[in-house]
Amino acid sequence: NPVEGTLLSVCRDACRGLEDRGPFASLETLLVNWNEIAQEELAKTPDQLVVDGVRILEQAGVVDSGAQGFSYLVEGMKLASEGALPNAMGANIFATSFMSAEEGTKSIDVDHTVTDSKFRFCTEAVVLLKDGVKAQTVIDGIQKAADENDIGDSIATVKAPAKEGGEMVKIHIHSNDPSLFFDRLQPYSREPIFKKDKVEDMLAMRELMHGDSNCVDLGDAKFSIMGLCSYILPPLEDRDELHTIPLFIVPAPTQEPLDVRFVSETDTCIAMNQQRHKETATRYTTAASNPMQIKIEILAALSKGKPLLIFLMSIDKRVSALGRNLIAAVDLLEPEQKAMVEIFVHGWGGYEAPFIMEAIECAQRGGTIDEAFSACKRIADHHFSLSNFMTSATISKLVAWRPGLFPKEFTDEDSSFVACGIPVTVREENLTDFQRLGMLMTVQNKAQTMADLHDAEVARVKKNMKPGEKLTTILVICIGRPDLGYQYVDKLRAANVPMSDDVLKSVYNGSFFFVATSSWGDMVAQYVVE
Repeated sequence: NPVEGTLLSVCRDACRGLEDRGPFASLETLLVNWNEIAQEELAKTPDQLVVDGVRILEQAGVVDSGAQGFSYLVEGMKLASEGALPNAMGANIFATSFMSAEEGTKSIDVDHTVTDSKFRFCTEAVVLLKDGVKAQTVIDGIQKAADENDIGDSIATVKAPAKEGGEMVKIHIHSNDPSLFFDRLQPYSREPIFKKDKVEDMLAMRELMHGDSNCVDLGDAKFSIMGLCSYILPPLEDRDELHTIPLFIVPAPTQEPLDVRFVSETDTCIAMNQQRHKETATRYTTAASNPMQIKIEILAALSKGKPLLIFLMSIDKRVSALGRNLIAAVDLLEPEQKAMVEIFVHGWGGYEAPFIMEAIECAQRGGTIDEAFSACKRIADHHFSLSNFMTSATISKLVAWRPGLFPKEFTDEDSSFVACGIPVTVREENLTDFQRLGMLMTVQNKAQTMADLHDAEVARVKKNMKPGEKLTTILVICIGRPDLGYQYVDKLRAANVPMSDDVLKSVYNGSFFFVATSSWGDMVAQYVVE
């Protein structure tokens, strides 16, 4: 008596269905029928599996994973009988896979750290197809475009019945222009927004695993570092010497705080995609860690016997609960422990990546905590700037949440994309923390497309910079679309925006921290101007 909606029940019903349809004239005919029945039984599992009165698969938006694996086995035998399996000598045939939250599909998980492709971005889309559109038609069209127009390679596909009726398809491709791939799929989609899309930078992944440009070795450093490290820094090979202040994201349905430090990139991508659809969107709020939680992290950092440099946006409790709680945590320390803690208040919200990167550089070359503090203060006071590219969804969210952040006459009704930010130049005056926070939401440009907003910001950056000034750091945090960040950096170069020869440049996806404050397609470019 197997539990309904599981591997065993699907195996049982698929075999019984096969008996009802037989006999068959050939093995191939048998396998075709068996595959059809297995897929049909798999699609039923969300309605069948009930635990404590709850349809848990339906609630999670998934099918049973064991039953999914069985259906893959049957489908593989069918494809083999038709001679339609990939070439067994192809590298992708050995790729591993794991279940995720897309209905009736599997993740296509390829080890991109060893790839040697001419294409940079691993790109995926899950598309709910229009009525009457067959998944195989879409798959064939993408393959043809790849063959004839060289839009990408390493194509892998999965098709499945959709809960809403009709079919859905997941397509994986390596491409240099994910937007072109998405544009090819859009005419087939039943909805203006795909069920899911994903873009990963394979070259950055390979460099992280096998290169040395992202290596952080602070073993011999004279001080330790604490801040929003794992939330806002680019990928670094070794973060053992970097300590992250705990922050929590709280989903409204459960009210259970999620420690952002331990949310995977896969779960972040799923959550960001869910936010794009009204039926799956969740209201998230942020929560600061309490003083005792912060004290524990501080003590862990101090256990190395080194002084600790902590980065903080503000110590004003009206501005930052995190700042208030961190000061309370330090007050809980013993006097000799307090003496080892130095707090650097930069005043620029959560945008502290350039300061932490400067501290890392100072630590790696043997500098002291006082030297790092001075170097970071110099950047924060006079040389830091940014462009914050936001979609209309984010603007609407922020206006509803904190209308006081924007000018009284502000409206986003006439545009889809808005850029806020700071003049990109060396500042002579020393701004207060409140002045700095106010500048972060200063509207600089509006546009109907992200590409046009890029162009407008490139023009602004070039216009703001005084003769002789250069960008020495460009850190671009992207929400789901690192390809857009690279496009922006390429436009800065094409426009001859002055940069130093050794400019620190990094484009990377944001962490789960941004699920509460940003939307898919947003990005923020942080600059240091010298």
